[in-house]
Amino acid sequence: MWGSGLPDDPRIARLESQGGQNAWHNPSEPRAERLHKDHDSQSSSSDDVDRSGTWGERDAGIPNEVMAMEDYRALRRELTNRSRTSAHQSLGRRQSSRRQSTTTDAADEESQIGNTEAQPKDEDDFELSDFMREGHLGQRKGDKSAKKVGVVYKNLTVKGVAAGATFVRTLPDAIMGTFGPDLYHILSRFIPFLRAKNGELKTLINDFSGVVRDGEMMLVLGRPGSGCTTFLKTIANDRESYAQVDGDVSYGGIPADKQRKMYRGEVNYNMEDDVHFATLNVWQTFMFALLTKTKKKAKGDIPLIADALMKMFGISHTKMTLVGDEYTRGVSGGERKRVSIAETLASKSTVVCWDNSTRGLDASTALDYAKSLRIMTDVSNRTTLVTLYQAGQGIYDLMDKVLVIDQGRCIFTGPAEAAKQYFIDLGFECPERQTTADFLTAVTDPVERKFRPGCEASTPKTPVELERAFRESSFYTRNQQDIEVYEQHLQQTNHEDAKEFEEAVQAGKSKTVTKKSPYTVSFIRQVLACTQREFWLLWGDTSTLWTKVFIIISNGLIVGSLFYGQPLNTDGAFSRGGSLFFSILFLGWLQLTELMKAVSGRAVVARQKEYAFYRPSAVSVARVIADFPVILVQVCLFTIIMYFMTNLDVDAGKFWIYFLFVYTNTICITALYRMFASLSPTIDDAVRFSGIALNLLIIYTGYVIPKTQLLNDYIWFGWIYYINPISYSFEAVLTNEFSDRTMACAPDNLVPQGPGIDPAFQGCTLTGAAVNAQSVNGADYLQTQYTYTRAHLWRNFGVVVAYTVLYLLVTIAATELFSFVGGGGGALVFKKSKKAKKQVKQAGASDEEKAGSDESSSDTAIGGSTTGEKEEQDALNSIEKSESIFTWRDVEYTVPYQGGERKLLNKVNGYAKPGLMIALMGASGAGKTTLLNTLSQRQKMGVVQA
Repeated sequence: MWGSGLPDDPRIARLESQGGQNAWHNPSEPRAERLHKDHDSQSSSSDDVDRSGTWGERDAGIPNEVMAMEDYRALRRELTNRSRTSAHQSLGRRQSSRRQSTTTDAADEESQIGNTEAQPKDEDDFELSDFMREGHLGQRKGDKSAKKVGVVYKNLTVKGVAAGATFVRTLPDAIMGTFGPDLYHILSRFIPFLRAKNGELKTLINDFSGVVRDGEMMLVLGRPGSGCTTFLKTIANDRESYAQVDGDVSYGGIPADKQRKMYRGEVNYNMEDDVHFATLNVWQTFMFALLTKTKKKAKGDIPLIADALMKMFGISHTKMTLVGDEYTRGVSGGERKRVSIAETLASKSTVVCWDNSTRGLDASTALDYAKSLRIMTDVSNRTTLVTLYQAGQGIYDLMDKVLVIDQGRCIFTGPAEAAKQYFIDLGFECPERQTTADFLTAVTDPVERKFRPGCEASTPKTPVELERAFRESSFYTRNQQDIEVYEQHLQQTNHEDAKEFEEAVQAGKSKTVTKKSPYTVSFIRQVLACTQREFWLLWGDTSTLWTKVFIIISNGLIVGSLFYGQPLNTDGAFSRGGSLFFSILFLGWLQLTELMKAVSGRAVVARQKEYAFYRPSAVSVARVIADFPVILVQVCLFTIIMYFMTNLDVDAGKFWIYFLFVYTNTICITALYRMFASLSPTIDDAVRFSGIALNLLIIYTGYVIPKTQLLNDYIWFGWIYYINPISYSFEAVLTNEFSDRTMACAPDNLVPQGPGIDPAFQGCTLTGAAVNAQSVNGADYLQTQYTYTRAHLWRNFGVVVAYTVLYLLVTIAATELFSFVGGGGGALVFKKSKKAKKQVKQAGASDEEKAGSDESSSDTAIGGSTTGEKEEQDALNSIEKSESIFTWRDVEYTVPYQGGERKLLNKVNGYAKPGLMIALMGASGAGKTTLLNTLSQRQKMGVVQA
C-alpha cells in the first residue's frame, strides 16, 4: 500500500549481506521460507490478484513486496496523471497568447498520458519521486531506503513518582489552593530552590534489553498498566513525564540525546487516544501536517498526497467532515483513528511506536492496518514497534519479534513464532482456539492463565519468577548475542546507515533550516502554517464566532442605551468616564474565552512538537497574528455602536484614537490571558488566576478609586497602577475625550444657590473649576481629579504595546520551556469522604506490608476483591428494575452537510428487553455511535424522525 517494492525481501537481503550471523533471523527459518514462498507465488500469479479494494476489503494473507510494488505503481501512475493534467491546465492559462503552440503541446501531453502504461520511464520525471525521497510513501536511495536505523536498548529502566488517590476538588480546596499550594506549585517551576523533592519512586519497567532492526516489527504485549506505553514512549525518546530513565537507547548508533536534539521528528510515538483539533476537517488536518513536513520545493505536491492518504485509508468521503471529539460531532471513532495513523505517517518518521492503534477499528480494518504496517516496514525499511490489546492471529503472524511485559518486568523477548512454545515449555497451557497474542497476555493474568497438568507447582507465576526464568533461558542469551551482532555490524560498516540517515534528513529540510534543527521548515513557515490553521479553526467553529458577534452587538446596544444622550455639561463628566471605562474593558473581558482554547489545545501542540511539526512558540505567534483581523472586526462593531450612542465628541481624530486604544487594549488583555494559560497546569488554574488578575486590574485602573487616592492612601497596593496596562489606556481615552472640551456647569453644581443670588458670584463645584467660573475646562478637570494629561497620550500607547510584547515573550518562553501535558493513562478521581480516606489509608498499609512479597501479590489481589464485589452487588440490587421493553421504529437522522443534507440513519428498527445485552455491530463509520446518541436523545443538531 505504501512505498515502492524491492526485488527481494529486504530483511533477508540485509541479513545475507551480514553473512547470516543474526542469532534469530536466518533465511532457512520457517518465517523466511514462508516469505520466499509468498514472494514466488505472488510473482507467478500477480496478474490474477484483485487489488481494487481499500481497507477491510482485501484478501487475507501476509503482505509482501510484490503487492506493495503494484500498489505503489498504481498510485504513482494516478498521481502522475493528475499532476500532469493540472500542470497542463496551468500552462495553458499562463500561455494563452500562444494558443497554437500550447494546443500542440497539449496534444503531445495527452498522448503521453494515454501511453503511461507503455512508457513507464516517463513516471520517473514526475516530482512525486523527489517527494518520495523526502519520506512520504517510502523514501528511496536507489533500490533501498535512504533513512533506515535500528533501535538498540540496553539495561533500560524507567521510574516514575508513585501517585496516591486523587479526590474531587471542592470550593474550599480551590480557595485555599489559589493563595497556597497551587500558587506555590506554579512558582516552583521558575524558582528551583522551591521545588520539593520527588516522592517515592516506582519502577515502571525494569532492566530491558533488546534490538529492533530496520525493516522489523516488534509486538509489545502486556495487560493495561504493565508498562507497554512506558516502554514505547521511552523508545520514542518521549521521557518528560518520567522521574528517572536509566540505561542506553541508540538509533542506528545515534545516541538518544543527539536524536532528541537534532532528529526528534524521526522517532515518533502514536498515542492511544486520538487527540486532534475538533473543528478542523480531515483534509485540513492532513494539509497542515504536510505543510510543516515538506520543504518549499515540493510544496505543490501536498494536495495530491493529502488526497492520496485519504484514499488509502478509505476516508475520502469524510474529506470535508470535522474530525470532532467527545463534544463536537465529527467523523466516527474508527475514522478518527485512521486520521491519527495517517497524520503520523505524514511525519516522515523512521522509527514509529504505535500504542494500541487498532482501538476503535473493526477486525477487518485492524488486520488491514497491520498488513499495511508490514508493507510500510518492509518496503521503507522502517522500524516499527506496536502495542495491541486485541491482536488477532492474522495480526500476530505479521510480527517479527514479540516482547511480553508483566508489571514492568520483561518475561520474554524473542522471535514471534517461538514465544508460544516457550511458555508452553514453562508449564502454561494454551486453550484451543485462543490466539497466540491472547495466550501470551493471559500468562501475566493470575485469573486467566492455565497450567498444564502436573506443572502447577513448578511453573513460575509471579513477575519476578517469570523474569528469572527468561533470564535463565536460551532466548535471553540469544537476545544478548543479537545485540552484539547488530552493534558489531554498525562498527564494521562505520555507521554507514546513520550517515546516510543524517544526509537524507538534511536533504529533506528547507535551505533556511540549520543542520542541528529537528524541524523541516523554517520558523516563518511554521508561523504561516499555524496562522492558516488558526483561521481554519475559527471558521470551523462558526457557532462560537456568531455567538460572540451577537454578544458584542447586544451589549453595545444595551450599555449604549444606558449612556444614551449624556449631557455635555458637568452632569455628564463622571458618567462619560464610565462609558469610556466600559469601552476599554468589555472586549478584554469577552476574550476570557481564549483561555479554554489555549489550554484545551495543549495536548495537540505537545504531540505535534514531538513530531517536529513546529515549535510551540510558532503557535503563540500565530494566535496573535490571527487576533489582529478578528479583534479588528469585533472592535469595529462595538466602537461604532458605543461611540455614537453615548454621545462622545463627534470628531474624526478623537474617534480613531478611541478606536486605536480599544483595539490595542483588547489585544493586550488577550495576550495577558494567554500568558496565564501558558503558566497554568490546568484550565481551572488559568481561569482562577486570570480572573483574579482581571479584577485587580479593574480596581487599580484609577476610575473607581482615583489615581491620586490610590497612590496616596493605598501605598501597599497602589503600585499596581503602574503595572496595569488598562490604566494607561483609560488615561488615553479620557484625555482624548476631555482635553479640548469646555463643560458648562450644571445648575445643580452652582453654588451658592437660592433666590436673588447674582450669577456673577456663583461658582462651579466640579473639581478643576476656576473661582467664580460657570464652566469647567476638560483638561483642568482631568489634571485636578485624576492628574491625567493629554501629553501622555502616545506615551501611554507605547506602554500598552510594550506590555503586549512582554506578555507575548513570557508566553513564548513558557511554551518552549514548560510542558503541562501529563504522561501515562488516566486516573480515577474519588469523592472526598471519610470512607474514602479510610480506604486509602488501608490500601497504603497493605502496600507497605506486601512491598517485599511479590509472590503473594496475586493472592492478595484476588482475596482483597471480595469486599469490592459485595459493595458492587449491593449497588446493583439498589437499582430499580424495569419491566418495559425499549423499542424504536424507522429511526432517521439527517444533518446539514456542505450546503445540503446527509442522512446518517435510514429507517433503523429494533428493540431491547430488560435483562438482555444487545451487541451493536458494524464496520467503522457505519453509524453505531450515531444510533446510540440518537436513541439517548443526545443529538444537538439535525433532524430526527422516528
